[in-house]
Amino acid sequence: MANDKIDQILEARKKPAAESMDGEKFFSIPAIGDKQEDFLEFRFRTGVYTCFPYSGLTWFNYDPDGIIDIEFSGYKAQIKGRGLLPLFHGIKAKQVAWVKEADSEMQDNDKNESFVQEIDIMSPEDFVPPTETN
Repeated sequence: MANDKIDQILEARKKPAAESMDGEKFFSIPAIGDKQEDFLEFRFRTGVYTCFPYSGLTWFNYDPDGIIDIEFSGYKAQIKGRGLLPLFHGIKAKQVAWVKEADSEMQDNDKNESFVQEIDIMSPEDFVPPTETN
């Protein structure tokens, strides 16, 4: 009986990350000490994934109204949601592996400490960095 439980645990750990992800988790900071990630992956509810290298990170900021703005070599990524301060600190440490949008507004509930409502990426043509004036 105990061996069956151990086998189940080992089998669950063999699954690819995409299959074993908690559906209510909106970002991942792997618990592997001080390991830094090479890329920050954005996962959209449409199934599209986009990655930016942390080496291209120019600046980012946190707005307590639920917005994180990040610039990667001229491209701006904007994350909207709530409870995003841990995500901000994870990006600062270059330890966030991925961020994903919620599939529905129903995921915005008391059980989720953080919630990512929307991720938007703007190209350099559509984005004016804060150091430039209009």
